[in-house]
Amino acid sequence: MLEALLFTYYNQFGEEFPLDKCAGLPEIDVINLVYECLESNQPYAGNTTVKENRFPYAPGLKYNG
Repeated sequence: MLEALLFTYYNQFGEEFPLDKCAGLPEIDVINLVYECLESNQPYAGNTTVKENRFPYAPGLKYNG
């Protein structure tokens, strides 16, 4: 999924998503960050925040329901 979002990000903004800025983050957090950028149509600016986890049932996450 991350690969597809990174491909879409590149096509939408004409630049690579700065994965180096996300070092140490869990993959699901990076997925949510890229998704947020795509949804808001704003490239990552270093202060991009995730409003919600778009994938609460992703493998490896604990379900709190």
